[in-house]
Amino acid sequence: MGLFSKKKNDAQENKPAENTASNISDEMKIILEAREEDKQDKIARAEERQQAQEELVKSSDEIDEQARMAAAKILNEDTVPEGMTFFICCDEIPMDAAPQTEGNLIVRGNLRGSVKAGSEVFLYQGYGNKFSVKIEKIKNDDREYVDEASDERVELEITRGDIPLPTNPDEDASSPIMKFAILTDSAGVENMDDPSCRGMANLGNPRTIAMLCEYGKYGKNPAFFGSTMDCLMTTEFVTIAKISKAANGKSTVGFISVTPKNGSNASLLPVFTDFKLARKAMERGFGKEGGPDKCLALNFAQVAAISRDEHHQGFLVNPGGPVTITIPTQLINDMVKTVIFKKRFGEGAADNPSRALGGSGNKALDQFLASGGPNVQRIVISNPVNTPEFLAIENSVKTYCGAHANIGKLLILICAPADNRDDKAYMCIVDCPEDAFAAECKGIAEAMKPHMKSIRKIQFQLFSKMNNAGMPEKIQWLYSKLPI
Repeated sequence: MGLFSKKKNDAQENKPAENTASNISDEMKIILEAREEDKQDKIARAEERQQAQEELVKSSDEIDEQARMAAAKILNEDTVPEGMTFFICCDEIPMDAAPQTEGNLIVRGNLRGSVKAGSEVFLYQGYGNKFSVKIEKIKNDDREYVDEASDERVELEITRGDIPLPTNPDEDASSPIMKFAILTDSAGVENMDDPSCRGMANLGNPRTIAMLCEYGKYGKNPAFFGSTMDCLMTTEFVTIAKISKAANGKSTVGFISVTPKNGSNASLLPVFTDFKLARKAMERGFGKEGGPDKCLALNFAQVAAISRDEHHQGFLVNPGGPVTITIPTQLINDMVKTVIFKKRFGEGAADNPSRALGGSGNKALDQFLASGGPNVQRIVISNPVNTPEFLAIENSVKTYCGAHANIGKLLILICAPADNRDDKAYMCIVDCPEDAFAAECKGIAEAMKPHMKSIRKIQFQLFSKMNNAGMPEKIQWLYSKLPI
């Protein structure tokens, strides 16, 4: 009996299991199916997030590679900004990184080009500020101290240089370096006494070039975007135009229009950050026979005015590269409404090229503006009166010119818009070598400013660049090293 009983139990154990699902209610089936669907949906969403993350990394790598290639092209061609062998967009200003030398500062970013420890360099940031600093320590991408680095992510310890010290205790809580500041060895012209930064196009606009190179990577960041727009306001641009005499004897000018490659039908004013880039464009087709043949230097206010006329819907920076950006009319409208723009260029400057600091720095364009081009007011030029203010200016300028061998002659006139005679500016015509013009203008301005009371603006013209056909035979120069 015992053996029989054992076999019976084994048979029962080997009996197929009952279908327990038949005992689950229809409501429970629905709940279980919903849970399974939710599980599968979560798996699908996780896979989508993983794919999106992989695509984002791939896209970021592609953008990094594009920026690296653009930087290599910039640094290795003859259109490189003067003196530039490297640049860094400081995308990290770590507050927790301790410098080895007290008082020094730490920045991080992607190094474009090569840099050595001990290099004296320039920091561009904020509203057109430029400071001189020194690179004391370099950490490479492996977090090791090195004497030299090239084309990799780096951490730099730099001296404070001439960056101002905080004026109150609250400023100590933040870094004196703004995020997305540009560090480079190219000494451009960043002069807030002359917001047009005249002469910058001769040097290649180093800060602008660096910002545009990194725009693809950081352009969606509000701080970077704002810094780039501010940078454009202190850029001196070059455009190509055709200047000719009209039937009435006045000068006329024709500006080029280009259409972007994004399928838009907008007509944009092409502008360049360097005279060399503009001349190359002319060689490649902009300057066809009988077409545009003059390179004109323009400040941002003048570019804004011209690129919003009835022929243009914005402007295009550096068509053909190596890096470019499109600024449409609506964005220009927003930029010219800012307090910063009005402080630099004055109310309404972007609506009238001739009123953007009183001139472009290019005589051919200034003649066109002064002779009544489209929607442009006349400029009235007169001789200064011997007031105590001007006599003090005259003495100071003569002393300055006498101590600077580059200056052969100098003349000071007064100019003002015909419809606003009170909006006066001193116009200094300087006879000196072209390569010394920017430096001499800065020195003359510094000599004049302490005595400027009733007239607060200055503009400069290089005598050799003027169309002398309209000049009087005998000019009463304020200063001349030679007998007049």
